[in-house]
Amino acid sequence: MKQRLFLCSDLGTSSLKAALIDNAGHLHGFERIKYTDITTVYGADVWLDAFYRAVCRLEASLSAGLTAVSALCISGSGPTLVPVCGDTPESLRPIYWYDPVPALKDPLLLGKKTRSLFLPRLKGYLNKKAGKNTRTQYFFSPHEWLSWKLGARPVTILPHNEYIPYYWDSEQCSMFKINLEWFPPFVRMGELIGTLHSVTSNKNSSAAKLLVPGVPIIAGAADFIMALIGTGTLKPGTACDRTGSSEGINFCAKAIPELHSGELRILPHAVPGLFNIGAIIPQSGILFDQYRSSSGQEGKDYHELTREIFAHPDHPGKKVLETIGSSFVKALDDLQNAGFNIKELVLSGGQCADPLWNRYKATISGRTLKVPEIIHAELAGNAVLCEAAFSGKSIQETVAKMFRIKETYSP
Repeated sequence: MKQRLFLCSDLGTSSLKAALIDNAGHLHGFERIKYTDITTVYGADVWLDAFYRAVCRLEASLSAGLTAVSALCISGSGPTLVPVCGDTPESLRPIYWYDPVPALKDPLLLGKKTRSLFLPRLKGYLNKKAGKNTRTQYFFSPHEWLSWKLGARPVTILPHNEYIPYYWDSEQCSMFKINLEWFPPFVRMGELIGTLHSVTSNKNSSAAKLLVPGVPIIAGAADFIMALIGTGTLKPGTACDRTGSSEGINFCAKAIPELHSGELRILPHAVPGLFNIGAIIPQSGILFDQYRSSSGQEGKDYHELTREIFAHPDHPGKKVLETIGSSFVKALDDLQNAGFNIKELVLSGGQCADPLWNRYKATISGRTLKVPEIIHAELAGNAVLCEAAFSGKSIQETVAKMFRIKETYSP
């Protein structure tokens, strides 16, 4: 099998991750750039700067013989939108997923239901901008914006057509009085959406050895979709646990359940015809970071601090870990009460690199937890899309070739 090397990146809430992954599913380099290391002002341009910095570091760590990238794929968090205005074109401050949604006072909208995850937030933004000429050209999701800045054509990336009403359609745009032409045309994830342009004039042009003009750019989807692919959560009954600033348990289901908990989110799955049932834990990594900061231990490594906490039962940080752990168990209970009996989960994210934390979660939940070789599932999912595009194989066939479990933690 001919070896191909893929440059994969994911735009998270607080940092950008990037990796080099080959078409056999082996990791050849990983970098994480915190946005606060670049600037205290979060704007779209910080993503581009973080991307170039990550690529420069990846290039420095490359082994001999691996100097060419076969394709690039980027995923990102959402629902966030980047307004692009004017002929220049200028990118304005993103409308972040965590920004409060202003109350919609239009009587025509009150009481009306919408499936769109984007339009209510965008309508609130437009109401605040009323009377100001923003000369809007496009609204991009973060990964679409970064792909476009690197050479892709303007697109909106869908996992598949079942997701259209969760983005926007003519009926919902008409209801919100939003111009449908502000959104780039839909394409499916995994499609070729352009090629890298030259970056030799960029201040980070030392990354040019990897960022060769003409490298294909493959359409990556939202981060949670890519994590489903990267953890192999593609068959009914399988589940994964995504950790980061927030945390989410995702279950693949054949049918929509009759829910008794308002805390579960139902969306189409990455695989058409299936459903993704999500239990969200809004503060997981954030809660631990807040404790680390408030206790004056910012300089301590995450894993070093958890070792200290577990080694001393009366450690003040124990209550923080117990709080995060109980939220994890509650999320599983919510899914159990909805009829989903989860016996094992594939883990994803930086937290699952900590064996003590994995053992603790397995013990308190009574579930088997599995850690894949590539723990950052969004990046693994990006690599799967790249290889599927080259090989012509399905996503499921490609996952079977590239996905492997490294460690298992039994309760």
